Amino acid sequence: MGVNAIVLALLLSADAPQGSEGGSGALAFRGRLEWITAGAAAVPRDTPVNPDNRVLLVPRVAASSELRPDLRVEYRKELQGIVRPRLLVEAQRPYAGGAWQPERSDARAEWIELYGSWKLDDRLTIAYGLQNFQWGPAELASPSNRIFHETGFARDPLYVVYGKHLARVNLSFGREWSAVMLAEVRPNSAAPFIAGEPFEPKGQAKVEWSAPSGKGYAAVTGGAGGRSRGFFGEYASVSLTDGLSIYADAVHQMGSPAWYPVDDGAGGASFAHPATGRGLRTLALGGIRYTFEGGADARLEYLFDEAGWTNAQLALASRAASATPTGAPSAQAIAAWVDPGFEILGRQHAYVSVRIPDLPPGKRVVLQLRYLAALEDGSGTVFVTASYDATDSVVLFASAAATYGSDHGALSRLGRATGVAGAGVNW
Repeated sequence: MGVNAIVLALLLSADAPQGSEGGSGALAFRGRLEWITAGAAAVPRDTPVNPDNRVLLVPRVAASSELRPDLRVEYRKELQGIVRPRLLVEAQRPYAGGAWQPERSDARAEWIELYGSWKLDDRLTIAYGLQNFQWGPAELASPSNRIFHETGFARDPLYVVYGKHLARVNLSFGREWSAVMLAEVRPNSAAPFIAGEPFEPKGQAKVEWSAPSGKGYAAVTGGAGGRSRGFFGEYASVSLTDGLSIYADAVHQMGSPAWYPVDDGAGGASFAHPATGRGLRTLALGGIRYTFEGGADARLEYLFDEAGWTNAQLALASRAASATPTGAPSAQAIAAWVDPGFEILGRQHAYVSVRIPDLPPGKRVVLQLRYLAALEDGSGTVFVTASYDATDSVVLFASAAATYGSDHGALSRLGRATGVAGAGVNW
């Protein structure tokens, strides 16, 4: 039934003119279809956890092709349905132990978003279904949003944010005040944020104030999970001049549910959750942004995670996930090392981002450069992505990343470099 619904959405969106409304009377629809094809290559890092890529089997080369329909149906501007499936075909081939490994391929259909909303009046809207709902002024992360843990560092045309199963209520009190209440009621198909952790229902609310002058906004947030302790947070942005603004985003929670490496006292180590109830922990981001008259945009951000792994814990985690003369680590240890439960691994990070649009030829090129540095362990990574509007419907793109640092560094422990090139066609 799910696949049939996706195929129906594909056909409907393909028939609808891009960016235009169809239908008659009270019913209207808007549809578009995006087809993305890309090839990629990666150079994994040779580490004690992943010697010669024999453990993680990171693909050396990969190719994919996918369709992303986007259908929006509206009835009397009160009821709205959003249907965004994804149909993906991909193939990968790792190089490990000095030899090419068997090719791995997959074809699947999945949902990115699928939800309906009802606007009762100008003050109240309710929605339910698989939806992507984010906030905050920063580009790197939004600490105050504890339902979505997305980071903005490696975003390019292939990046996908999967919706969560949410019940949502939006309230508006004039132009200055608004409120949102979210409840995540069941899991989606994505891998858990913390490796091996079962789904936990969560609730979160925020109240936001926007300055009548349009020069800034501020919000407070709070929530709790079905098993974890409550949390509270805040974010704000202030425009100092026409192009210059400063902002901050933070969350505070008792303890941390993440995986931590633990020394067993006999030369070995394992992963556990020892910090679940230990004190108030803060995840905070501060930034400054300048937008130039020509449209270029520059950001400088600083991220502090009080619960993040220290330098000593980074090294201990590498030991806990590495093979020893007495045996190989468990699959759970490898998973905890890969996905311990942090937006970005480590405690302190600096982030620089520059986006330059309207480059030649013909003002059709957009270039974005991003640099992320782990300030405590000295690792870092550079990400560059560019797109070229070849025609009104065809976009060519390429992305590349490179890292530096030790074999257990927060940003350098997984790979040395990656590259992607592809094209997108829109109807």
